Amino acid sequence: MGKTDADKSKARWTFNTEIDPPVQRVPELVMLGSDELRKAAPLYEHQHPGCFEFVFIERGKASWELEGSLFETYAGDLFHSRPGEKHSGGFNAIEPCKFWWLIIEAPHRHAWLGLPPEETRLISDAIERLQRVKQIGLFAVQSFQKLKDAISLESPLRSVAVRSALLDTLLALIQSGARTDTIAHDLLHHYDALIARMEREPEWRPTVDELAMTAGVSSSHFYRTFQAYTGEAPTAFSERLRVKEACRQLTDTEHSVTDIAYRLGYASSQHFATVFKRFIGCTPSQWRISGSARDNSSRSRG
Repeated sequence: MGKTDADKSKARWTFNTEIDPPVQRVPELVMLGSDELRKAAPLYEHQHPGCFEFVFIERGKASWELEGSLFETYAGDLFHSRPGEKHSGGFNAIEPCKFWWLIIEAPHRHAWLGLPPEETRLISDAIERLQRVKQIGLFAVQSFQKLKDAISLESPLRSVAVRSALLDTLLALIQSGARTDTIAHDLLHHYDALIARMEREPEWRPTVDELAMTAGVSSSHFYRTFQAYTGEAPTAFSERLRVKEACRQLTDTEHSVTDIAYRLGYASSQHFATVFKRFIGCTPSQWRISGSARDNSSRSRG
């Protein structure tokens, strides 16, 4: 994970072997961190040679750009990059969210994490088969917290505790699936269809009652299960998608801020700017200017 403007956040915790002494006899662990962003923070393109990076979203939503593709992640989702792959936050930023990240050496060394070669190969194969974005469920928070606690341990057995917790975390990431069994299967299909429409028609502004009616459930049940599925309340979720589309239009088109506001269904450019700043941390005009500066910088380096 690259450095962001949130480095001074009180919610941020990191173990980084570039700064902190490595855990003895566990050189495979390179970095573990957690943060809760109250506003969007820059995250530009970077890579981790020889290492995998796993990013787990505990609350909220974040997007990632990797090798020319954009990946969306929500609460309970895991995103990963492979050794040497260049990646960044979507539009070079991480949206407000609570998340964990783990950077480890790729399993290629002899006695990796103290495992015999056959078990190392099995873990390596499992990571290679891992989907780029995978819903693993919020119970994975417990594994990350256990690893954090082991790193913070002051004990002669610290390395044993860290190695055990790291293996536990890796197994949680590569073996677990989404725990959505409390939400009816047909309802999940309705939610996927609603989310797809929100993405296609960002100007669409249904009420919770209207969404619940479309899904065929009560408003209270819709609100609770939609939030459990996406990690956000329905209104906040749709607003975030709308702001994401605004970022795209500000970057990829020459439409004025006012035109974009009206295209996305905002009553005024002032209201649009207020909502945009709440999610992104700057005004639409500031976002566009900073994007132009980054493009000019990239062209000058090229």
